[in-house]
Amino acid sequence: MKPLTSDQLPEGIEEVLPERARVLEACRRQLLDCFESWGYALVSPPLVEFRDALVTGGDALDRQTFRLTDPLSGRTLGVRTDITPQVARIDRQQMPQDQVVRLCYAGSVLRAHPEILGGGRNPIQVGAELYGHEGMQSDAEIVLLLCAALRTAGCARWCLDMGHAGVFRALVEQTDWNVRERDELFELIQRKAHADLGAWLDARSANTPVAEMIRRLPDLSGPDEKVLDRAVQEMEGVRERIQPALETLRVVAARVRDAHPEVQLHFDLGEASGFHYESGLVFAAYMEGQGQEIARGGRYGAQGERPATGFSLDLRTLARCGSLTVDERRRIYAMADEDPALQDAIAGLRLQGHTVVRGLGPEDSANESGCPEQLVNEDGAWVVRPITP
Repeated sequence: MKPLTSDQLPEGIEEVLPERARVLEACRRQLLDCFESWGYALVSPPLVEFRDALVTGGDALDRQTFRLTDPLSGRTLGVRTDITPQVARIDRQQMPQDQVVRLCYAGSVLRAHPEILGGGRNPIQVGAELYGHEGMQSDAEIVLLLCAALRTAGCARWCLDMGHAGVFRALVEQTDWNVRERDELFELIQRKAHADLGAWLDARSANTPVAEMIRRLPDLSGPDEKVLDRAVQEMEGVRERIQPALETLRVVAARVRDAHPEVQLHFDLGEASGFHYESGLVFAAYMEGQGQEIARGGRYGAQGERPATGFSLDLRTLARCGSLTVDERRRIYAMADEDPALQDAIAGLRLQGHTVVRGLGPEDSANESGCPEQLVNEDGAWVVRPITP
């Protein structure tokens, strides 16, 4: 490996050059406008906070957090790796707790490790959160808002994968396994590692009805509601406990089909995201040809906490997957001339939304400006004409 020089970027840290930056900024603005049209107010949390406030989500966030020492307080600061906990703090500390609150955000985050091999470590995270309502209506709203956001970004077709943390939770709560064992079990189910899952259960002499339902859980996935019907049949021992979760999935799926018939739906009852963090409906959006999800969300928070649901996405990934077009501005060159009439012409063109590049001296050339047009003086009036080589 060649040694890094001082002018190189660290591995996984990306910069964006002008043309790409223009597309990203246009996408960001349109997403935030979309959120605002649904009643989601923009907030802008700080890039750094005290570390303890940033890592409340558990060990995973702690491992991803860059640390530094605050020279004023001497306390350890953290650079945010996820904006969602910050927005939850804003809701908890600054917003009325007896009302439904809708918030959205967009900003850079920094991660110690890429989430996928070869991935970036400084995503631009965009998302929306709904606080203070627990039920299918808010679950459906946040999923439909994600669909509206993907459309806004120019995505034509995508797959929406839906699960519910309540199914896995209903099963493991019937056991006496500790937190570590439940984490191991959860990981096996997420990987759909049937052989390893069977060996794990056999090692614990788990031949109970609950264990048999757990063995079947990774196979409860598919493209239609037949998966939910199978769950009713195969999860008889916890049928009443999982019925609300299945009903939520049915209602949300119906709402999505009505509003976005082009969206492909997929159900996975073994999908529970981080089941210690997520508490209800979980979902992810995928584009064809993309192995990594382009957005992820769900209901989260421990029992007794203020209800919350939301989603987030990486703006760079979304912009690559979407087909958002950015209107090209006219680029017009203006020579270095202090004629007041020229200044008025430049100001007028800029007010119309055009780009005007001023020359900085008599040695500047219109042909080197990158502009196809220029302002020229014809009979005392400044008019736009094509630049000829």
